[in-house]
Amino acid sequence: MIGTDAVLELVHAPVGEQAVRTADGALAKVRAAEPEPLLRVGVSASSTTGRAWLFGAAASRTSVEWAAVVAAVLALDAGAEAVAAGSAAARTVAEALGPPHVAAGWCLETTAGVVGAAAAAARVLGLRDKAVRYAIGIAATQASGLEAVRGTQLGAVQVARAAAAGVEAALLARNGFTAAEDPLAGRRGMYALMSAPR
Repeated sequence: MIGTDAVLELVHAPVGEQAVRTADGALAKVRAAEPEPLLRVGVSASSTTGRAWLFGAAASRTSVEWAAVVAAVLALDAGAEAVAAGSAAARTVAEALGPPHVAAGWCLETTAGVVGAAAAAARVLGLRDKAVRYAIGIAATQASGLEAVRGTQLGAVQVARAAAAGVEAALLARNGFTAAEDPLAGRRGMYALMSAPR
């Protein structure tokens, strides 16, 4: 099982040139995409989390990997290194959740994606030590999303929500909010609850 500490290490780990190029391409695709029209009417773009909602809805209409991560980074006006780090965290969480998670009907793009979005936001905001741990923990608590709605308007909403929840998790942690010490691999953490065989 991939522990929480392994994911935390990815937040500030150096990223390779190929990962940065891929992330740059993803950022460009999402910037050019239009958000879900219903969200554009109902969500304010004046807040960082509102921007994450709108970029998340737009990202859901593209073919980028870890759309919630890309949306979170765009909402914070940051760059490709944060996308690469957040995507690495999301992939690591997805691997740990494994096939039972997907077989149960969860959408990895949003369940692992919210943790990746928080990791990317933590990198952008310069969070360290316990603050990073708590950002991941706050995000893990918000993890949700059903594979059944992918490609629908609600699918756009769940990607948007994952992006906004990731940004919000990092902002809350930066402001002193605490969470579980082992939010991913702990006995009652995300992996135990969301990847148990059914």
